[in-house]
Amino acid sequence: MHVRAVLFDLDGTLIDSHGLIIASFQHALRTVLDRDVSADAAQVRWGQPLATRFAAVAPEHVGALVEAYTAHYDAHEATLASVFPGVPGMLDALVQRGQRLAVVTSKRRRAAAQALRVLGLAPWFATALGAEDATAPKPAPDPVHEALRRLGVTAEAALMVGDGAFDVRAAKAAGVRSAAALWGTRESEALLACDPDYVVGSPGEVVTLVESW
Repeated sequence: MHVRAVLFDLDGTLIDSHGLIIASFQHALRTVLDRDVSADAAQVRWGQPLATRFAAVAPEHVGALVEAYTAHYDAHEATLASVFPGVPGMLDALVQRGQRLAVVTSKRRRAAAQALRVLGLAPWFATALGAEDATAPKPAPDPVHEALRRLGVTAEAALMVGDGAFDVRAAKAAGVRSAAALWGTRESEALLACDPDYVVGSPGEVVTLVESW
């Protein structure tokens, strides 16, 4: 079936925000708990909602940690996060072909909307789903189902592109074809172990893939 919609993860797929996320997580722990952690330790429960990540570290301080993280992230997003090369061209080509685009992220709704706006990607997207927009986050199918509902397309007519295992697992659970995005992933082994339908090494390959159907 012809692809009518393409769903994208945000961090690690459209934008390179890894360093900013790590720095903000470390800042929150240092500010609230007076605790310094390594970059590896700051990746606890990577890909899950922020509150879930902090609950794994200090469940009694989640609110304060999220607040400190958010303040640091917002202050540095414009300088420490960037759009991956080739992404604007990919998005423009897909929209020109008539595909509707959505972001499906575990990031909070406000943070996702802000990232798209600050980094100049918002005009290409029909909708963006954050952590609050589904009952259960990825790898559950709920956010994918909600994106399809908003776009008015069936699972058979959609493609999910993401750099994480949760993206592929969520797509599979929702009956959507999946493409593993290798250009920004930091978990390629786990990503490929989920047996995605396709593997794309650059944003341009997403366009080629969609054009092949």
